[in-house]
Amino acid sequence: MYFAVLHPDKFRSDIRRFRIGLIVLTALYLGFIGIILIGGFIFILKNQITDSGLITLWFTAIFFGGIILSIYQLIYSYRFRSFERKYIPVSKKKNNDNFKMSIFTGIIGLWLWLPNKKEIKKIIEKTGYSK
Repeated sequence: MYFAVLHPDKFRSDIRRFRIGLIVLTALYLGFIGIILIGGFIFILKNQITDSGLITLWFTAIFFGGIILSIYQLIYSYRFRSFERKYIPVSKKKNNDNFKMSIFTGIIGLWLWLPNKKEIKKIIEKTGYSK
């Protein structure tokens, strides 16, 4: 199996960029949950809205917001999968299993997939980088 030689500093900066992207994705998910779901529900209950047009608009916002976040998550998962396949020494089966895990578990799976500092050290040692 061939893996591209990656300088440790560049590898760490790439993982840092993925982590920042994941923080943005998490903030979008939390904002979506807070504003659209909870805020809209409280607004409807507080103002005793029974107009079906506003309630339909709320459900439409939930639906399209969920689709947009899902697309962003899929793009992020695919980018990290291709990065892992190219630079991290894991088998193709494990790479596919990680990808499926991230798709089915969502944002939590993406956080679990991202390597921590100890794993980054092991990956750098496994690739056999020498100065």
